[in-house]
Amino acid sequence: MPEEITSPLTSPGGLAALLTALGLGGVLSALINRPSRRAVNAMAAKDEATGEAAVIASLTNAFTGTTASLREEIERMQETLNEFRQRVAEAEAEVRAVLAREAVKDRMIADQRGQLEIAHNDVVRLRGEREAALDRAALFESENRRLKAVIAAQTRIGGQS
Repeated sequence: MPEEITSPLTSPGGLAALLTALGLGGVLSALINRPSRRAVNAMAAKDEATGEAAVIASLTNAFTGTTASLREEIERMQETLNEFRQRVAEAEAEVRAVLAREAVKDRMIADQRGQLEIAHNDVVRLRGEREAALDRAALFESENRRLKAVIAAQTRIGGQS
């Protein structure tokens, strides 16, 4: 038998044998308890897959929430668009009504311009007639004065005879 086995535990050789046995036991225990590379790789793959699944699930939840928010935003924008379309239709109807009123006013203005032209022509004609009447009146007045002068002269001559 080797002497380390037969030596007492308190001797240096015994202590060395004891420590060696304990170290060897710890190493063997660690080797036995250590998982195989396949198990470690499988565990890592499982953890990675679990993490990826969690990431995918959170991304799915985020996309679902974003999609719902986008749908709500699209609905709101469609309502706004419909409101704008309605306002545009109302504004177009109002513009058509204004254009119709403007056309009526343009016809009225044209009619009034025609009437104004007729009235202006009448004023010009009446002024001419007035001027002619004033000229005739002046002529008649002048003739009247002459006749009065002739009558006065005749009266004086006839009163002398």
